[in-house]
Amino acid sequence: MTVADILEALKKHLIVELVVLLAALAGGFLYVNQQTPQYTATAQMFASFNRNPTEAGTETDLGTPSYSEIQSQSSYVTSQLGTLPTLATTPAVLQPVIDELKLDTTVSALAGSIGISTSSTYFVNITATNTDPQTAADIANAVGRSLKEQLSSDSYSSERTYVLSYLNLSVIREASVPGSPSSPNVKSFMFKMLLIGVVAAVFAGLVAEMLDQRLRQMADLQRIAQSPTLGIIGKDKAFQEGAPVVVSAPSSRAAESVRRLALNLSFLAPDRTDRSNVIVIASSGPSEGKTTIATNLAAAMAENGERVLLVDTDLRKPSTAKTLDIDGKVGLTHLLAGKVTFADAVQRYWKENFHILPAGEQTTNPSILINSRAMQEFLEHAAAHYDHVIIDTTPMRVANDAAVFAKDGARLLLVASQGVTFKRQLRDAVQEFRMIGVEPVGTVFNQEQAKKAKNGYYYYYYYGEGKRRRSGRGSHSGSARAASAVRSGEDR
Repeated sequence: MTVADILEALKKHLIVELVVLLAALAGGFLYVNQQTPQYTATAQMFASFNRNPTEAGTETDLGTPSYSEIQSQSSYVTSQLGTLPTLATTPAVLQPVIDELKLDTTVSALAGSIGISTSSTYFVNITATNTDPQTAADIANAVGRSLKEQLSSDSYSSERTYVLSYLNLSVIREASVPGSPSSPNVKSFMFKMLLIGVVAAVFAGLVAEMLDQRLRQMADLQRIAQSPTLGIIGKDKAFQEGAPVVVSAPSSRAAESVRRLALNLSFLAPDRTDRSNVIVIASSGPSEGKTTIATNLAAAMAENGERVLLVDTDLRKPSTAKTLDIDGKVGLTHLLAGKVTFADAVQRYWKENFHILPAGEQTTNPSILINSRAMQEFLEHAAAHYDHVIIDTTPMRVANDAAVFAKDGARLLLVASQGVTFKRQLRDAVQEFRMIGVEPVGTVFNQEQAKKAKNGYYYYYYYGEGKRRRSGRGSHSGSARAASAVRSGEDR
């Protein structure tokens, strides 16, 4: 999957992604608002070397220190700073704080809310966190005082360890009452939730694309088939009336979309060869509107006065005769078997120049007829006597008849329907065509769901559908005219 494919997939599942993103933000907002605000206060002290420690109640004046003594004292202070974070959390330091402030807590619990940090510049920061801002400031200041008292206490000297007796702490800045909570940090937390939501939304969009096996957008068809889309046929009730829309509803939007398909196909017409005027209508699976496209495309070409032959080669499940409501008992199978002549098998429909060859009787082994010499001779005859030969074939999932016709020089038009076509089946069909050196001249995106547009009403009104749809009489009158036209034009 390329970057363009990923972007297209994310665009297609935008609603899902927005839902996931909003859910992440809403969940984060609810979570952060349920948290109890915590306030942090910081007291700052300075560590120095105590040259006059109290020992047994005596003091000694050591005079001005030399440079080497200063260096030694500095190294001593630096080495002892690392012990302060541990010392500050001991009962000797924290219990006096609890007693002084009358806190309802334990030493271990208080130690969890205390933080000591030191730096190479001998500054010592004492932080305290509490749900009450005043209490947080009081604890930070009390811990500073208790720590200083413990360092200067005679008890350290009486042990004669002198480990900390030479370290002195001076208050630089007392902790002030914080004006805003330190946690939760709503802005920082919501920004993180936004990032998490974006990642989750992208992941949800890609998962939705992987789980959605059906064709949803024209971009999917173009990406899989790698062929131009020659026509976009909307989902319209006019296609369900049996007769082609150019017959039953010539002024409808459906009829215009079929005419546009026929026109676009004519633009791609190559130099005339033996079968370049033979158009194979194929689909990857059933129920994709292949027969509907074939019958309507043939009628649109015949409307222009060109001689058109529509052939139903789906010998496994014929549908052209049933769709157009004509007699399908005699057709292609009888012609290939030599039981009838071409003139007896072909039926005239609607116009003098529009002929239809139904499939005829179903046969047990249609592949033999499709690949027979008689079929090749028939196609050569039809291509020579008609301007266009439209072949309605079996879906590629059932049989590869379309590939057989296209390999012999016919042009291939691939039909896929929105919400019906399976992308995997379409991909397999395209791959099978390419294996034998066949590329579709174009595709048809069928049964597209109608989209609201600012000029949508104008379109219908311009083509005369607005009034008929409001009155509810348009479809019946169109069907009646189509039936009358077919009855006047049929001839065996």
